[in-house]
Amino acid sequence: MFTLKQLAVFDAIARLGSVSEAADQLAMTQPAASMSLQQLEQMLGAELFVRVRKRLVLSEKGKALQPMARSMLVQAEEIKTSLASTSQQKQIRIGASPTVGDYLLNEICPRFQKRHPQVRLSISIMPAFDVINRVDEMALDLGLIEFISVRPTLDMLRWRKESLVVFCSPEHPLAHEKRLRAADLKDQRWCLQHRFSDTRRQFTLALLNHLPTMEVVLESDSLNILRSAVESRIGLGCLPRPCIARELSEGRLRALAIEDLDLTIPISIVSRKDVRKSKHQEDFVAEFGAGHSSAA
Repeated sequence: MFTLKQLAVFDAIARLGSVSEAADQLAMTQPAASMSLQQLEQMLGAELFVRVRKRLVLSEKGKALQPMARSMLVQAEEIKTSLASTSQQKQIRIGASPTVGDYLLNEICPRFQKRHPQVRLSISIMPAFDVINRVDEMALDLGLIEFISVRPTLDMLRWRKESLVVFCSPEHPLAHEKRLRAADLKDQRWCLQHRFSDTRRQFTLALLNHLPTMEVVLESDSLNILRSAVESRIGLGCLPRPCIARELSEGRLRALAIEDLDLTIPISIVSRKDVRKSKHQEDFVAEFGAGHSSAA
């Protein structure tokens, strides 16, 4: 029968693509890690990896095994920690898009950690598409993103809706217009996130339903650069409301109400369907009060 150690070696190699890196992470020698993998493959009668260039990539049978192995390791860790000292620290690996990570988790995380001081939250900020991929690859336990992804391997929970806001400098000619339509934005210059950003993508799709083109004069992943550029009248911007709430309240930026643009976006929590969540992961999700929005 295979052992948890063999599954841990397999899981680490699947995540890291390297026996030596897996051995380092598990504090083993490389020969010992190689032997564990070889024994597991012999016991299962299947090759679990193929070599692509200098990396190890999961074979089809390896892909089938990975979620089952991850679930067994999670369950084993729960058994271990439930019988160990309550001071032993646990971890949740979370990926979040910049909007969610920088502006919407600032209340959730402190509240959760007051209730669960033994849990360490490891939060990585990255583009939403990368969050989706890393959750799918099981390199992250949970993801927080601004849209609903339809993948058969993923479970989606809708947390809340957020509004995108078109905004400008208080000195901009449109700043004092009480009612605007998308057509009024023709020939405007735009300062936006890079085109791979999901908020940018959703805004662009909404606006181009009304206008033939849009002129983007500045692209940046830095929200500070975008806010400063709009404040300096380089162009208009569009970001989720929490990203510009302070500037709006201080009068440094002005929100524009565009009557015929639907700029609401869903904020969702994503996880692997076939990987068992630990008790502390379930507790973290419960802090959001989220409900199922897609089972695809």
